[in-house]
Amino acid sequence: MFNSLSLLVCIITIISVASECPCPDESLCRPIQTGSRHEKVAFMVSNNNWRQYDYNQLTTIVICTQDFDPQLVCLAHSRQVRLVWLANYDVKQLGNITVRNEWIRLQINKVKNSFTDGINFDMEDEIIDGSITAFQYTQLVQELTRLIHIEVPGSMVSVDVAWSAPCIDGRCYDYQSLANVSDFLFVMAYDLRSQIFDLNDCIASANSPITRVAAGLNNYTQLFQISPSKLVLGVPWYCYDYKCLSLDVNQTCTIEHVPFRGSPCSDAAGVQHDYQYCRQLLRVNATTSRMIDNRTGGIFFNYINQNDGQTHQIWMDDPETLVIKYDLANNRQLLGIGMWNVDTLDYSSNSTKEARQDTIDMWNAMERFHFSNRIN
Repeated sequence: MFNSLSLLVCIITIISVASECPCPDESLCRPIQTGSRHEKVAFMVSNNNWRQYDYNQLTTIVICTQDFDPQLVCLAHSRQVRLVWLANYDVKQLGNITVRNEWIRLQINKVKNSFTDGINFDMEDEIIDGSITAFQYTQLVQELTRLIHIEVPGSMVSVDVAWSAPCIDGRCYDYQSLANVSDFLFVMAYDLRSQIFDLNDCIASANSPITRVAAGLNNYTQLFQISPSKLVLGVPWYCYDYKCLSLDVNQTCTIEHVPFRGSPCSDAAGVQHDYQYCRQLLRVNATTSRMIDNRTGGIFFNYINQNDGQTHQIWMDDPETLVIKYDLANNRQLLGIGMWNVDTLDYSSNSTKEARQDTIDMWNAMERFHFSNRIN
């Protein structure tokens, strides 16, 4: 049985081990010092694939796992790629200054002890328009950003935001202030059908329709006067699988009414799959060709689901549609692009020739965004 002294020694030992640089070159355990540059951001949800990423196309990896292989620090930093932790905070505790300060200290220590480079805020809770909670969230981001920039020079703090402002999915945040107190906003330009209010429109459709993505960016830059240099455009590297309750000759697939945050219908009627899975469905199981919806710019096809015997419709983006969004980021002079998530591709050693090419094509499409090291 541990006594208090043994427990203290154990904790000190764990911290010491965690704080020992894993790299032969100890300079790789220092935060990246690049200054302002255009961003290409990847969200990492698995610890199995990081050796296979195309680091030529990355500036930042957001770690969405509980831990990671310490050798990732060595590889990423050797390629001038930042590592930042995904972080969420209990919205009910935003008004508790003590809890807030303790949480901030925990996040900064985590960054220091893991030789990483910052924090990515991913709070997606509902906040009532005009409430003090929105102000308190901004305070949280501001306090962490101020301290981590002092204690970890070169560190970066970003904030994930909905595809448009001000109150998508009930997230009525102070977006302008969040942009001011953080390094940049990551605009999640996907799941745009999270709220469908017209039941006549309760159908399978594009996850990230280009016209609405453009309109969302307009809201940030024109309505809220947020500089494009503070915005990173996030795109989906995954697909939606919808069961069709009916399917007409125009390929309109009606879906189940699944409510979400006040709307009677939503994309929650569908199931998210990895990009590699849906590409394999298209090659092997599709009952239609790959089709493009001219109205939304989305890719879709039908297949018969073997589990329920019903027609399903897949909606997705692929390199052809993604480069249009990357061009949009170029044309709007945004800070960068990114994706949710980087682990939806097939990185396995036994992948088929077609799957390997899919992976290469998705990475190569990112070259469309005009990358430069520094922003003037």
